[in-house]
Formats: sequence, structure tokens, C-alpha cells
Amino acid sequence: MTTVVLGLDGGCFELIQPWIDDGALPTFSNLAEDGVTSDMQSCLPPVTCPNWQSYATGTNPGKLGVFWWEAVDREERTIENRSTAGDFDGTHYWRFLDGETAVVNLPTSYPPSEVDGVHIAGGPGAEQAGYTYPESLEPELEERYDYAVHPEKMSLLSGDDPDNECVPEIYDLIDIRFDVLEDELKQGEYELVHLTVFYLNVLQHFYWDMDVVKRAWERIDERVDQVLEMEELENFFVMSDHGSNGIETTFRVNTWLEQHGYLQTESSISDYLHRAGITQERVRPILAKLGVEWWARRLLPERVQMLLPDEEGSVDKSGKADVIDWENSRAVASGQGPVYVLTDDPAERERIVDELIADLEGLTDEAGNPVFDQVLRGKDVYSGPHVDRGPDVVLDQAAGVHIEGKIGNAEVFGAPSKWHGENKDTGMFIGYGPTVDETAPLPDMHILDIAPTLLHLHGEDVPERMDGEVRRDLFEAGSEPANRDVSRVDVGDVGSTDSRTAERDVTDRLEDLGYME
Repeated sequence: MTTVVLGLDGGCFELIQPWIDDGALPTFSNLAEDGVTSDMQSCLPPVTCPNWQSYATGTNPGKLGVFWWEAVDREERTIENRSTAGDFDGTHYWRFLDGETAVVNLPTSYPPSEVDGVHIAGGPGAEQAGYTYPESLEPELEERYDYAVHPEKMSLLSGDDPDNECVPEIYDLIDIRFDVLEDELKQGEYELVHLTVFYLNVLQHFYWDMDVVKRAWERIDERVDQVLEMEELENFFVMSDHGSNGIETTFRVNTWLEQHGYLQTESSISDYLHRAGITQERVRPILAKLGVEWWARRLLPERVQMLLPDEEGSVDKSGKADVIDWENSRAVASGQGPVYVLTDDPAERERIVDELIADLEGLTDEAGNPVFDQVLRGKDVYSGPHVDRGPDVVLDQAAGVHIEGKIGNAEVFGAPSKWHGENKDTGMFIGYGPTVDETAPLPDMHILDIAPTLLHLHGEDVPERMDGEVRRDLFEAGSEPANRDVSRVDVGDVGSTDSRTAERDVTDRLEDLGYME
């Protein structure tokens, strides 16, 4: 049995259904008719990091130990990137399969793990070297496909300019990913092939529903049609780590926290740089024109880079740590939802959480629209050994809202700037295969359900550690996977990374892509 899982970062029916209805995506239309489709819930916050690892392990962020791109360490008073493979606890579900696996372009999996097969890491945290297992695969990919992990001209992406030189680079990357998928599938050696198309959501972030995004989906539609024609394929699933929607307003959560007395800031070198006119927007074009931007990013420590403010004087990530008055602050937030209470006293921590929830629930923007769908306690969202070092409050941003995590802007609300599309917690799921029930309604489908369901489909036991459910309702009544009882077993984690370390800085890519806003 060979199963292909196509992961479309940020994919959702809200965006593509009009294009399906207009006939622009005939393959997705056929999949909807001959297979089963459903919305699918993501883990909160609905972001690439950690949702791709939640999919791959079947576990929630409280077990993974990673909740967003950055981690707030209350004891050490630091804010650092957390998105490489070694940052996550857990075992990828394909490690429990008997057959070989090909994993292509999985975000937050750098450095790649040893697998029975091949593993090609992807996403913002992956480097252009050391991204394959086995290592010998890397030169083969580059020679045969001109394979690249990232587009070269990523810094040219701008929501105001869809005609920049990076967009065609992304189209080429999409085709190359599918070329690799098809060639791996043709070998007939694999029980599972997984492919993630990551830079699709980057286009959606910058251009949301513009023609440049539609053309990317049309290209994917054509390539999926070719995959479905391959005789080696038996089961085909499409899924996303989260959904997307257009941005109407930006909510600057740390500005709100500061104005309401939860966050205190102090002067830093960033303030002096801003007053001197030394900002990211002014320095980076000069470095790029001189051809030294890449070298500056590689040679300067990440902490130094993050001291450089933007035009509004705002700083992010480790730069935030230097402007926070840790002694007198009660809370600080990351982008897209996580809020951390800054006290070691358990009773005081609970009191501040109660106060935050009371103050944030019902908050509206300047037009009177709700800013959040839900304001939740972290311990009600997550479970596992890492809950205590996760966010105390999780803001589920409402439709059309982008929560920005920078510190330093004077206004709580603003218009969309770098991004025009934001993530939301409703992604997509499509199932197609000989035992898939095309009429299955699949209520409450969750990203955590995929790993245990695929293990069950392939006749494997499901680890007790997995949080998701086996969705036997996905399969036709009377079929073998529908009839067979689910077998849950208590197994330990299989090592998910090898001995290589991944201490390289990924902040530059996160900045270019807008994730650290």
C-alpha cells in the first residue's frame, strides 16, 4: 500500500472554493466529487510552527514543548527562536510504519532525522546545506533538479508589488517539489510519501487572493492531476497545517499590554538607533545594493541584528527582551496569540491570568468588530509536560485580524502592512482512495487525527501518546480499516533527530517572511 500525503501550508476552502466553482481548479473539483472533503481544526495558535510537528507526531504543543516561533523564558528573561527539529519532543508517525518513507520539504524538521527512506527538511528553519537524510541525497537533488530550500530573492516580497522576481522563483520551487514527489513515487519503494508545499502560504500572506496566488493553486492543481494518474498511488490525502483569511486590521498586542499596565519597557540601544534614523528599512536596502546583506546576516549575532528597529521604532524577538522591564512587567506576548505572564508565584500568576482574560474578552477594534473569537487559558488549550512553560493565555484571533507581537508602536490598531493574508484555525482535509467513504461528513476533523488515522489505515498500532483520534468514519462501512478495532499501545519516543546540531540563525528568513511581526 502506498499513501501520498500532500501538505499545503495555509490551504483552506475559504480561499479556493470560488476558484473551484469557476472551473479554475478542476482536479480539486474532481477530488471533492470522488473523495471526501472537510474543514479541519488546527492547534492554537494556527501557525506553521508548531502545527507541522503536531501533524507529524499526532501530539499537541504541550507535549511538543514548542508553542510558536519564539519562546519566552521567564526565568532566564530571554526570547529566542524555537523552530528546529531538536526543539520538539515526539516521534513522527512514519517512524512506526514497517515500510520505507519519503518525506519531502517538511517545515520545522531541520536538521532531518534518520528514517527508513529519505527525509528532506524545509520551511524557514532549514538551511541550504545539511537538509537531507541521507546526506548523499543533497548533491543529487541539486544536480538533478537544481533543488533549493528557499527562493534567492525572498527579501523582494512585498504586499504592494506582486510582480517582483521572487514570485516566479516560488512557482519554480513548487514544480521542483512535485518533480521530486513523482520521481520518489515512481520508485515503488515507499509505503508513505509526504510532500509539503510551504511557500504557497508565503504567497497567501503577502497577496491573499490576488492572481499570483490563484496561479500557484492552478499549478498545484495541474501537478496533483499528474500524481493521481500514477499507477503506484493507492491512497491520496491533502491537508493543511492551518487555514487563511484576508487581513482587515492589525492588533498590536504588546502595545495594548503596555497601555493597560501589564508591560513596562525601558530605553535600549534600539531607541537610540531609531532616533538616529538607523532602521531595518533603511539599512537592509543599502546592504543588499552592496551585495553584503547575506554576509551581514550570517556574521552578525542574531541578538545584534534584532536590536535594529523598524521605521516605527518597534523591535521583535530577542530585541524585545532588551526593552522589557522584566522586574516591573506582568505580561508579554508573541504574535498570533500566545501571552506569557511574567511571575514565578503560582497564585499571582493565576490572578493575572484572570485579569487578562477579563480585560481582553469582548475587545473590539475601532470599527466595533471583535478582535478575538476566544480568549483561552493556556492550560485549557494544551496538555502535557511542557504546559507550564507555554503561554498562560491564548488569543484566538478573529477573522480578518492579524495579531502583531512587536514592541514599540504607539498605536494599538493599524491597517494591514506587510501581509494581506493571515492564518486562521480552520484548515482543509481531502481523502481519496479505495476504502475512503466519499459521503463521510467527518465532523470535528482535527489535525491531530491524521497521524493515528494513517497508522490505523496501514495496519499499525497507535501510540497512546498521540492526542488525535482514529477517524474510522473516514472509511467505507464494511471496509477493512472501518471494521478493524483500533489498537493503542504504550511505546516510547523514537529519536527524531540525529546527532547534528542546528544552531544556525533563521531569524532573517522569518523577518523577510513577516513571521516575526
